[in-house]
Amino acid sequence: MRILWIFLLTLITSAAIADDSLWEKLKSDPNMVVLMRNSESSGNRDGSNMLVWDASGKCEGESTLTEEGKAQARRIGAAFLKHGIKPKVISSPMCRCTETAAIAFGEYITDPDLRQRPLEDADGEDVFQAKSSSILSKHRGKTPIVFVNHRPNIDALTMELINVSDILIGTITEVGEVEVFGKIQLKP
Repeated sequence: MRILWIFLLTLITSAAIADDSLWEKLKSDPNMVVLMRNSESSGNRDGSNMLVWDASGKCEGESTLTEEGKAQARRIGAAFLKHGIKPKVISSPMCRCTETAAIAFGEYITDPDLRQRPLEDADGEDVFQAKSSSILSKHRGKTPIVFVNHRPNIDALTMELINVSDILIGTITEVGEVEVFGKIQLKP
């Protein structure tokens, strides 16, 4: 039993050191990006309205954040504040993402081409990839970028599946591609 306890403690310590290293890279390295999903939304819970987008910004018919999702967004913002990181935030225009960005970080920019589309929409996927690369390469530099988006879009950019509480840390190449260094799991 003691060996198991030591093993678990070693795993926890190793994860904390890896997380600290990623936070430090965000603070000091240029061209850094954080990719994150929106916080928990009604659509994450029941699978409905995931593709509905109200371009007016009134969120009519859209999946919006749950109370837990709002709390998650506050925790994300607090984690960045704790580490002294003030990022440039780029969000999908869909309400669950803009709510997450606003609660966690305050200011953000968005573009209609960054929204979630049906998986079978190959043309929409091409538009998303081109717009993401363009925006990320345009804003790369000393200030890290937080890219708030949707699981399918993040998967397409990185080939990484992430959960609601995960953030991917990477760098942005000159052509706007993302090279992932690691993942931090933000726990309640």
